[in-house]
Amino acid sequence: MKQPFLLFDLDNTLYPPSSGILQEMNRRIGYFCAEYFGIDVDQADEMRRGKHLIYGTTLQWLRSCHGLEDPEPYIKAIHPVDIESFVDPDPELRSFISRLPGEYILLTNSPMEHALRTLRALDLEDLFPRIWDLRRLGYRGKPYREAYEKVLADLGLHASEALLIDDNEANIDGFRKLGGRVLPVRDLTIAQWMEKLSMILEA
Repeated sequence: MKQPFLLFDLDNTLYPPSSGILQEMNRRIGYFCAEYFGIDVDQADEMRRGKHLIYGTTLQWLRSCHGLEDPEPYIKAIHPVDIESFVDPDPELRSFISRLPGEYILLTNSPMEHALRTLRALDLEDLFPRIWDLRRLGYRGKPYREAYEKVLADLGLHASEALLIDDNEANIDGFRKLGGRVLPVRDLTIAQWMEKLSMILEA
């Protein structure tokens, strides 16, 4: 069987959820929303609860429902710059990716600067020369159908020829509905999903 083209998610996929990066981003999102709406953080957190599950990201919710026209202040506010204080390089992951038999890209709802900072902190930057980030997706990323279709068209692939490795169930479900192959990693350690991916690629 032909090797599937791999679409790697970044956050909570190439590093463990225990890193605290998304928790820090979530805290920052709460403060941004509080300032945007002119309410306190607890009210903002309650107001935005679950919206990322419906709209893919809090940013898309703010743009679709609350008139946020310029996404750049949001992007700048919520992404920490000191990524190296949250994660360390994983030599086994680096070795695994460097030996992959097929082609792959990074497909993330984060902006390029966050992706590059994170890859650099993980010592993976040179292994991901091809990145689709939030801006390249037109600020409307996973799990929206058009995001996947844009990436697949650029790669010249049908969804069935690609495999998405992602921790987010909505992202996984969106790609599966297009006929794509998926590897959900939300409940897996990095070592576990590397093993599962190896089995898929060897089948």
